[in-house]
Amino acid sequence: MLNKQDNDLLTRVEGDAPMGVLMRQYWTPVLMSEDVVSDGAPRRIKILGGKYVAFRDTEGKVGVLNEACPHRGASLALARNENCALQCLYHGWRVDRTGKVVETPSEPADSTFKDKIRHIGYPVREAGGLIWAYFGDPEAEPEFPAFNWTDRKPEQIYTIRVAQRCNWAQALEGAIDSAHSNFLHNDLNRRLAEGGDYTGGGGLLNFQLTDGAPRLEVENLPYGFHYAGIRDALVDGEHKKYVRTTQFVAPSWALFSAPENWVFSQVFVPVDDENTIFYFIHARLDDENIEPDYRAKILEWSGVGELDDDFHMDFHSGNMWRQDRDLMDRKKHGDKFSFSGMTGNQVEDLGIQESMGPIEDRSREHLGTSDLAIIRMRRLILDAARKYAKGETPIGLGRNFSYEEIRAAEKMIEPGTSWKGQVGSRGVAKDSAVN
Repeated sequence: MLNKQDNDLLTRVEGDAPMGVLMRQYWTPVLMSEDVVSDGAPRRIKILGGKYVAFRDTEGKVGVLNEACPHRGASLALARNENCALQCLYHGWRVDRTGKVVETPSEPADSTFKDKIRHIGYPVREAGGLIWAYFGDPEAEPEFPAFNWTDRKPEQIYTIRVAQRCNWAQALEGAIDSAHSNFLHNDLNRRLAEGGDYTGGGGLLNFQLTDGAPRLEVENLPYGFHYAGIRDALVDGEHKKYVRTTQFVAPSWALFSAPENWVFSQVFVPVDDENTIFYFIHARLDDENIEPDYRAKILEWSGVGELDDDFHMDFHSGNMWRQDRDLMDRKKHGDKFSFSGMTGNQVEDLGIQESMGPIEDRSREHLGTSDLAIIRMRRLILDAARKYAKGETPIGLGRNFSYEEIRAAEKMIEPGTSWKGQVGSRGVAKDSAVN
């Protein structure tokens, strides 16, 4: 459990909150590339409590600026986007994607006033179908987190995005919690056990049905940690250990096992103290495309449907996340019953996490051995926020590791053998673990 002081430190990200200050030091996904088009409407975004606007200029390059015009503070989300700049509707000031004020037409023709002003523009990258921005110390811009999927072509990536009405930490905690998949995602597990051409997790995930109490082993690493969820499995009459590794990459990434030649990554971007944007990246690493019919299957498995302009689904506490209690009736529906009564994995996660309240009261918890990864994440990220406030380098920014080589995996191993070194990749040299 966490006391109120630590819980506030963990969850509060707005303004000068230490956790928000820490998280601004990392590259952050802010939109999908498809969200903005050249000379199209600017897109209003909110990240870590800050208000920004993103746009793609005439040359096809993306800019992320503070939303308020540097003249009088009018919203640049209303601006004209043309001639490689946003033109504020109020007095016609034009600002390019870097924040340079290129024209002040309401000033005298011979005025040099614009040369004395600069708007706040942020470093931007496009990779893996996402637009990323860096909101931290401009003197300490880190290397870009080039995961093994960020160089994939659009045809090789499919990303699900949805907004959650809860704090970033409780959303992330669901992604690094191996034990809940047997229960909350029981419907998917049963579908995997029945076979088929789509596996929402790794190809061996159905073996989890035999063991709902994984034993967790956690190893600290320079970017966070990885851990193994170890379950007993019976394969062709022989006892095996099913090992599924998960990676926590600071500040809010979770990587978990996927079918062969695939990679699954999730990131939880804080909008403010009580709201989060969740991205689930599915990518192929074998240069094959993700075909439209398979993308449809991924979407169906997730349960994510139509979104509003802020990326919310029509699933919320007011309609009980559209839980179908009738479908939960085992006697009535037999093998076709639904354990959760909810539609799809992402809807199940969203419903459970939002049901805790926008900021969970962690002082009421009673954590067990299956919660070791959650405990470790909290400890590491709280420690990182405190250390950064004292001027120390945050976890994951020392860069004595390779993002590209971080991989989660799953494997059947022999009882009595260690999973370390044979399941997944840590992305660091053998002697680089932090214990």
